[in-house]
Amino acid sequence: MANTAKYFALLESLRFDRALATSKENTSASPASLQNNLLLLQKYEKKELSEQLHQLCLAYQLTTEQESSIDPEKSPTVAYMVRLQHVLHVITKNINFHSDAKEDLISVAHLKLCIQATQELAYYSLRCQLHEDFYKSPIFQEAQGKLKTNPSLLLLGIQFFVDLLQIRQFHLANSMEQVQRDLLAGIMTLRVLEDSPKLEAAISYLWEKEIKADFFRHILLLKATPLCKPLAEALHQQLLGKLNSPQGFASLVEALQQTPNVSPTRNAEIVAGIVARKGFSQQTQSRMIVQVWEYCRFYLQDPDKLCVGVLSLRRFYDLNERNQRQIEEIIRKHWEALINPEDVISGLILMENQELCNRILIWQHLFCSSSVACLPSKLLIPYLPLLLQLYDGLSLDCPAASQLSALITRCLDNREREKELPEILLRLFKWEMEVESHLWHTLHPRILILPSQDSLQVQVKVAHQDHQVAHDMGRILPGLLLSSSHHSLTCKVFLALLRFMGNQLSEEDKGDVDLLSQETELKDFLHSKYQLKLDLLIALNQMVAHQPLRTHLATQTQELLVILQDLMQSKCGYNEHILLIILNLLEELFEGSEEVRLSAGTKELQEQLRELSRNSYNPEIRNSAQGVLSKIQASWRPTKALQTKHFQEARTMIEQNQHHLQAYGIQLLIDLLQKKDPVTLSQSHTVIALALTTLKSKESYVFLNCVRLFVQLVHVMEAEVLDKLSDEFLSDTASLDHRLVVGEAILKVAQELGPLCYRYKAVLLNCFMHGSRSPVDEFRMSAFANLAQLCRLLAYQVQNFFQELLHLVNSELTSGGYVPSKRAAVLVLAELLNGMENLLDYQEMLLPIYRLLRAIEAEESCDPQMRQHAANGLKILNEKCRQLIQTSLEEQQSLEKQIKVLGIKDEATIKRKSCHILELN
Repeated sequence: MANTAKYFALLESLRFDRALATSKENTSASPASLQNNLLLLQKYEKKELSEQLHQLCLAYQLTTEQESSIDPEKSPTVAYMVRLQHVLHVITKNINFHSDAKEDLISVAHLKLCIQATQELAYYSLRCQLHEDFYKSPIFQEAQGKLKTNPSLLLLGIQFFVDLLQIRQFHLANSMEQVQRDLLAGIMTLRVLEDSPKLEAAISYLWEKEIKADFFRHILLLKATPLCKPLAEALHQQLLGKLNSPQGFASLVEALQQTPNVSPTRNAEIVAGIVARKGFSQQTQSRMIVQVWEYCRFYLQDPDKLCVGVLSLRRFYDLNERNQRQIEEIIRKHWEALINPEDVISGLILMENQELCNRILIWQHLFCSSSVACLPSKLLIPYLPLLLQLYDGLSLDCPAASQLSALITRCLDNREREKELPEILLRLFKWEMEVESHLWHTLHPRILILPSQDSLQVQVKVAHQDHQVAHDMGRILPGLLLSSSHHSLTCKVFLALLRFMGNQLSEEDKGDVDLLSQETELKDFLHSKYQLKLDLLIALNQMVAHQPLRTHLATQTQELLVILQDLMQSKCGYNEHILLIILNLLEELFEGSEEVRLSAGTKELQEQLRELSRNSYNPEIRNSAQGVLSKIQASWRPTKALQTKHFQEARTMIEQNQHHLQAYGIQLLIDLLQKKDPVTLSQSHTVIALALTTLKSKESYVFLNCVRLFVQLVHVMEAEVLDKLSDEFLSDTASLDHRLVVGEAILKVAQELGPLCYRYKAVLLNCFMHGSRSPVDEFRMSAFANLAQLCRLLAYQVQNFFQELLHLVNSELTSGGYVPSKRAAVLVLAELLNGMENLLDYQEMLLPIYRLLRAIEAEESCDPQMRQHAANGLKILNEKCRQLIQTSLEEQQSLEKQIKVLGIKDEATIKRKSCHILELN
């Protein structure tokens, strides 16, 4: 066994100018340094150079012919390489770096020497012997011309470093990163000259044992240099081969994402351009698609990484039809558990909430991430019934519901308006699952989506075998469209459904109906005869009341009136029931939309309505036609509807889900209240309801504007505002954040009222005093803080509440465990003193407050901020006492002067005893 201490001493005497840490300090290495190192190695290593080379060749399996081709005496650089390599070989073979035993451990200084020697050796034995094309790159250019490439010597270095890199201690702080890069470049250089299984084993080691992202980064770095065709092809084959291996795609993405100052979108474009290319075989593309899909599922919560997978899938989809079929099959299998489950056992849980939400989320990224990276929305068409059923089973507050809404609206909005969209809608309402071999996917008839303990959580279960599935498209689809902000799509769907209604109602019966002998036959007959008509009417009735829809219809008046005229002139015009439905629909449209009434196309409809009101024998039809005419003609004279325009506009904005519109609508209401708008004042209860609902918004500029609205409302209806806010503040079912905001609104309203709020002191004080007993620490602290401000405002009105107030503060200070709440409790007393104007009116209250504040200030172990509040309170009390005494002294002095001037012994006074006191002097 060799004496490793001697070799470490030898390494300490060497100077490694090519080591990473040294090369950063010294831009150029001195040739004398290599000569000095070589002399030291010759001096302390007694073995001949040829003997050292022979030991290395035996250890790393070089043949005799390869050993003979190496002449270490020919060049000092080669001799230095052999001697330094031999030193490292002796050290690594005589120390068990893989052992944790104490006798095998080495010092950090010795480990650092080994790392520096390794980096020095890699420079000479690898970087200086690369293919000449590699030196076109700036990272290798400095080593050009230092040494002529010797295949045997390069193979010896490659074998040595493959063995040495397995010592994990050498990889501290990426110290072997450049060594791995040089090793890969050396392997590729030698493969062009003479390939061997040893080189393939070396590449396999770098791929399997080292970090795969580093491998790809080194490959891409080498490919960035203009290379000769054999070398470029060899690198390209390595890239493709490893990319097609397990974890290849994820490793490539990770390698590129480590590049500084490159956006995720640019990285996604680069990766997609590499992996999705026409030159790959179909088998390679198929395996890569599977890898990309698994990558998307794994990085579901990381949008930056997920966009790479989504864009790559889109590029694969655009390459050929076989890729399209494979991606469609992957998408189908994604919902296979719900479409066709393996086990159908009553009560069986098929999917928990998190898994269902993850499946919806990945689809949202695949189809709605952007207009470029996402998959084409036509792939969603077969799954529209399934997505609508899932949407119907989820709560509207659930994020997955909004994601499903985005998927459905994107699919419908991208369909061609004249033909494709109407066909899809008609199939949905008819619930036709298979038309012309195009199968639509739905939930299995036995599957239920039920809420769990939390209202936002659901479970997918198997229902009883007698479970009946309801396909209520007349409710689900309109509800989804009205809750979204895609008003143009809502308008297109409404017009399409309006056409369907006319077509369905005008259809004539095709022959007589056979005798129905069974209940099931009767049920099927009624469903086939009337269900579609009923669903269409429910949908139209639900959509026509939507104000944004009416606004968009104003831009589509020509098409709308053409549809209505066709309905009235067609066969359905002879059906009185159909006419009544059309007229009621017209009345609804003209009722709430001034734009529709004022449109030019409306005048063309008036003639038909006048004729209908004159010639119809049905009084209901005459009255309905006359009512529609009155709505149309009302647009040319001022009406109550026009007077309510501003209020309705503000209300519509507040009811939208867009925060900037809500804030603007609140500001409009505030302006209307300030102007004493009669419509807004008459709808004050509606304004309170809108304000309470909007106050729950999580956007700060929305609920802060809402607080301003309450402050303005208090001038209109004081008691109602305070009562509603107090009830909302004390509601246990409301969220903590909402109740805290309500408390802030109550305080702002009280401050707006100022001294006049004494009329509601019972409501205000009881509200916050009740909140100060809450078991929720944050809520209790907020209640005490608001109570402090209120006591400062109502100091002269709290005599009746003082004992209970003092009891609450004492209870919080003695038994409360939340320090901020205790601070707020002490602040109550300080602010109460601050609000007192004449201390003589509060003589019974001063002593308990003084004692309590004095005890808190004197307690050294007490919280510093509590003591500060107590000190502030005592300071306020002291100043008010001084002011009171000073005022009393001034009054006494002024009284003495008056007695001196108007003394009772004055002769003039004695003479005028009978005069009034005000007439003296």
